[in-house]
Amino acid sequence: MNNSNQTLTIKEQLQACRSKEETFKTLVTLSKILPRLSSEKKTEENKVKGCESAVWLIIEESNGIRHFNADSDAKLMRGVLVTILSLVEGKSIADIQKMNLKSELTELNLTSYLTSSRTNGVLAILEKITSH
Repeated sequence: MNNSNQTLTIKEQLQACRSKEETFKTLVTLSKILPRLSSEKKTEENKVKGCESAVWLIIEESNGIRHFNADSDAKLMRGVLVTILSLVEGKSIADIQKMNLKSELTELNLTSYLTSSRTNGVLAILEKITSH
């Protein structure tokens, strides 16, 4: 998930969606590229609080560069995670904090699709990514 070409592809796929149904199908397709976390990594410490679905997020830093692993019990959220992580993978915390991730997700037609409770979960994920 650290390839900028893949990021472009994910952005292009989502921006090409013209309906909620298309967006849903695209997110489910994207969910398949997110590696599953082992049960040992699905701990309370790694769990994102405030999500409608169970979501786990692991942030590791090496030489100032952040790497992310995530999983969810819901296909839709796995697709959302792929999208979010494609934006932030391999960047420094300073670069991530400069980004307007909410705006980026709006440009990808995600905010109009997500229910209010899912939006709260996405905001919790973004908070963990930018403040961890």
